[in-house]
Amino acid sequence: MIIVLFAGTGAFAMTFDVGDDKIDAYASVRAFSVFNHTKGEDMAICGASVAGRNCSQFVLGLQTNSRGGIRWTHGNFFLHNEWGIDAPNTNITLRLLYGDYKIAGGEKGKIRVGQLPAIAYTAQLYERRLAGDQAMQGFGTMMEQRRVGINYEIGGFSVSALSMRQDSAAVTNAFTGAGLSNVSFSEIMPRFEVAYKVSVLTFAGSYVKSSIIADRVTETSSDLNKHYNVDAGHIMVAATPQLNDKVKLILSGLYSVNAGMYQMVSIGGGFDHNEAVSRTIWAVPSAKADGSADLNNTSAYGGAAAVQIDKFEAGFGIQSTGNDAWQDNQTGMVVYANYKFRIANYFRITPEFGYIHSGNLRGNPDVKDTKGIQAGVQFRFDI
Repeated sequence: MIIVLFAGTGAFAMTFDVGDDKIDAYASVRAFSVFNHTKGEDMAICGASVAGRNCSQFVLGLQTNSRGGIRWTHGNFFLHNEWGIDAPNTNITLRLLYGDYKIAGGEKGKIRVGQLPAIAYTAQLYERRLAGDQAMQGFGTMMEQRRVGINYEIGGFSVSALSMRQDSAAVTNAFTGAGLSNVSFSEIMPRFEVAYKVSVLTFAGSYVKSSIIADRVTETSSDLNKHYNVDAGHIMVAATPQLNDKVKLILSGLYSVNAGMYQMVSIGGGFDHNEAVSRTIWAVPSAKADGSADLNNTSAYGGAAAVQIDKFEAGFGIQSTGNDAWQDNQTGMVVYANYKFRIANYFRITPEFGYIHSGNLRGNPDVKDTKGIQAGVQFRFDI
């Protein structure tokens, strides 16, 4: 068993059969080498304290989705444990830990309990590599956040109820940034996710309500322990028609409300340590200026399209985000192209080029948008 825990990758090169038990060990090492050049325009980027500077940087490191794990099957029972790396700090993190039970051998569905992968998630449809494999999130797709919960699946239908305690710090930070203080988060319901796949179409959605108690001070009022109910969620649709043996289209669209609070969607799509500027916290509500317990909700909609021709892929995405407190919508876009070279059975290299237009500062029409290009290579070992 110790050998299994420290071996392996996604190709299941190591399989152990012991009586009725089957154990697969796997691992995937994903490293990147990338050069970014970003024009800051009216934004402060790359840690600068002033706006308007350009930023050129070379980055070499491990991606956060490098992983290793085991899958164990015994009759109708299935366990999955996966560990990852918190690059660039190289801390080991738990990615997945759940168990499945097939009801009546699967004829009546399957129950899953534990730290689960999201089902209202589409980023894996695209293979954009230099965004940490986050593909086109924000541009027509949602982020994957693993949370503790329970899932039921039958046929193409799946539904989950997930705990939001893991997101309490993100919610608290969002409300602190919205002008509130002494913020206290309470989970009053789980986050519900539902997904349905039929043929080449996938439909998915997510909804959650939370309770916030915070202090609010404005020019006209001072209120302590003010109570806020916050709704957040999103819906999406994706289509993946296969035109022939080598050509595939990927199309998706997304609409969300306050989804950045629960790390469902990012503004700008796929910004991470490989890029120069982040917009994730922008998809959160803002407190109204009148001192009431009402909020200005932030809505985002986006769409993405890509074509895969054998090992070549090119894609485009656009997103627009709005809030009543903003002067104008914030709009961003991305274009990318890559080619996947398989050097050996377990080793592949993917060069990629991308252009990113990250939008302006919270919908301010007088602020010039930040733009950037990136070129680099992903190195991936799967065993």
